Amino acid sequence: MNPFELNNLEGPNGEDNTPGLLGYVLLALERDFATIAKAPKLGAAAGDTAIITDAHTFKATKGFVKVYMTLDSNTLKAALVGERDGKGYKISFEGFHPGNKASVLEFARVVKNLGLIMLVPDADGTYLQVGSEGLPVELAPDFDSGKLSGGRRGFTIKGEAYANGLYIYAGDITMKP
Repeated sequence: MNPFELNNLEGPNGEDNTPGLLGYVLLALERDFATIAKAPKLGAAAGDTAIITDAHTFKATKGFVKVYMTLDSNTLKAALVGERDGKGYKISFEGFHPGNKASVLEFARVVKNLGLIMLVPDADGTYLQVGSEGLPVELAPDFDSGKLSGGRRGFTIKGEAYANGLYIYAGDITMKP
C-alpha cells in the first residue's frame, strides 16, 4: 500500500486507549548494534510503514539494558519541527530515576555523551522506538537532592531525538547478558 495515500481513521470504538507509559525503558548504545532495523517504505495494509518488524541485531555480548523509571513520571512526545516542505519530528522523553547510588551517578555521568536507541513501552506494552541509525536519542540527566521536608532524590532524565515520525518496534528484543 502506498503510504502517501489517505485512509480512514476511526476512533477507539470501545477499545482500550490507556494513556501513559510503563515504569521502565530499554536502552542500547548505537555503536553496539550490528544492524538497526527500519520500518518498510511500502506496506500491504494501512499502518505497515509505521512498524519495525525486523529484529535489531547486536555485536557479541551487547544488547538492551532495562532502566527503571518511577511510575507515572515519564512522558513521550513528538512535536512537529521544520519549515514548509521540510518537516519532521522532535521526539522528547522525560522520566524520573530515583536515588543517588554509585551506579546511578556513573550512569548519569556517562550517558550524557552517548548516542542511544531507546524502546519505550506504552501502557499496553507496545514499544515505541526513539532514535535511529544516525539520529540517536541523546539523554540529559538532571539531579535533584529533594528536601528533608519533601521532594524526590534522583535524576530527571530527558531525551531528545529527531525523526520523520514515531515507530512501533515489534521485532525480537535482545537483552545484554
